[in-house]
Formats: sequence, C-alpha cells, structure tokens
Amino acid sequence: MRVKNKSVIYILIIALVYPGLLMAPGEAAVYKVFVDEDYGFLKVRELNNTPFVYKNLTLNINAGDTVIWTNDATDNSEMTIVSVQNLWVNQSAYLRYTGRSFNYTFNEPGTYSVYLKENIRRVRPQTIVVRSMETPIPTTPAPTETPVPTPTPTATVTMVEPQSATFNLWYILIVVLAVAGIILYLYSGKRK
Repeated sequence: MRVKNKSVIYILIIALVYPGLLMAPGEAAVYKVFVDEDYGFLKVRELNNTPFVYKNLTLNINAGDTVIWTNDATDNSEMTIVSVQNLWVNQSAYLRYTGRSFNYTFNEPGTYSVYLKENIRRVRPQTIVVRSMETPIPTTPAPTETPVPTPTPTATVTMVEPQSATFNLWYILIVVLAVAGIILYLYSGKRK
C-alpha cells in the first residue's frame, strides 16, 4: 500500500497515541480523582486521555469540566468530599463504600479547595483552579464589491485523471494464501 501524503499517517498515529488532542475546541474534559484514606487526592486521571499536569495536589481545568471523586479505600472507609466554598451539600458527596463516586461540573472560573471531612488533619486538601473558556470571536471580513461578469458562451471540459492502482493488504494476503493452498494441493497430489 502506497500513501502519497505521509501527514495523514502522522495524524492517525497522533490520534491513536493522544486521542484527547483531537477533542473539539471547547469540549469539556472529565477528570477522575481516586481518593483514599492514606494518600488522599494523590491519583488523578483524565478520562479522554488528554495530557494534563497535576502537581502539589493542584488540578488545573477549564470552566465546564467535570471532576469525579471516587472512594478508592481498600477497607470501605467512609469519606466525605467537602467544598471549602460550599459548592455542594456534604451529604451528596458522602462516599460510604469503596467504588462510590461523586461528581461536580465547575462552570465558574476561580480557585476552589476540597478536603476529606473524616481525615482533615492527616490528608492535605486538593486545589482546583478553573480557567475561563475563551470563545473565539468570529471576524467577518469587510464586504468587497464584486464585478458582474459578462456572460459569454463557454464549453465545459472536465478532465478525468486515471486512478492509480492501490492495493489493499488484505487482498495481497488472500492471494498469497490462495497460491500457497494451490501449491500445497499440487504437492500433496504428487506425493500419493
């Protein structure tokens, strides 16, 4: 198979390795924070595999992104995710058993802090910095006066370029297998 434009292959490789890079601009991301009683908010994963930076328990996100906190305790420890800014009612963020989750979509830019109610002295709080989503301002070019063409009789000629032959690797594999089968058949007939 011969590819004339190698940039298509590069784009496909990038899409396979970093699928989050091809998200539409303005598409909301979803972050999952695995919370446990020993390490707190140490593990974070972006569900669309978008590369991001998470240092010093600070998560930088965009307005409209969602954060999911999941109880990742090994012994079904109770956890309550508390917002210092009172963004939600604490009962809704009560994670009774391992695997239970609570999510919140941050729509307003700002800096927010959350902590574990049960381990406030032992586990450091998490900081979430929400940036505003900048929407591009469409620019309209100034209208230009276009001259009205004088109609003249013309003939339309379309040229059709011959299509180059491209081979599909599956067809080649089928042909190779068929030839191998015929050779084996003929060879087995001569041995009898």
